[in-house]
Amino acid sequence: MNKVDDEKLPTVLMASSSKELLQRYAVGERDFPGSRLNGVNLTRANLGDADLSRVHLQYAYLAGANLRGTNLSQALLNGVQLVGADLREANLSLSNLSEAELCGADLHDAVMKTADLRGSDISNANLSCVNLCGADLRYANLVNSNFSYTNLRDAFLATANLSNAYLVGANLSHTDLNGANVENALFGYNKGLSKTAKFDLQMRGAIFIVDSEL
Repeated sequence: MNKVDDEKLPTVLMASSSKELLQRYAVGERDFPGSRLNGVNLTRANLGDADLSRVHLQYAYLAGANLRGTNLSQALLNGVQLVGADLREANLSLSNLSEAELCGADLHDAVMKTADLRGSDISNANLSCVNLCGADLRYANLVNSNFSYTNLRDAFLATANLSNAYLVGANLSHTDLNGANVENALFGYNKGLSKTAKFDLQMRGAIFIVDSEL
């Protein structure tokens, strides 16, 4: 059996080492899975394309951070501050983002399958083309967010606030929208939405566009 080269093993950083994380990232390291960084301040940090899978970043500050293409799958991110962060093409599958602050974040093309987003603030955010299949968005604030062509199949949006949100082209197959606030939310060309469900949404204040309005 060959001896393992310790220098090639992913570095696991403790909560006090956010400075070390940034320093190592600056010199080219990208693998930090399982790091424990709860409550650290990484505001406007550049961590694009890093492997932060299974990381502990509960109640950490990452407002305005560059996390484009970053692997945050299975991460503990509940209560994290991600206002205005760049999360395009990031992997957040199976992550816990309950009560997280994602207002104004850009999540275009991110993968968030079965993520826990209960009670999170994702208002004024770009969630276009995001894979939210099976995600839990109950009680989330989704006001004025863009869900165009987003995959919401099997997602839970019961009691979420979707007022003024844009959901044209979103996949709503088996999506739970019971009790969601859809006042002035824009729908149209939604896969999996029955006539009965459409009528119910219209009765609750949703707006369905037609070809001429695209």
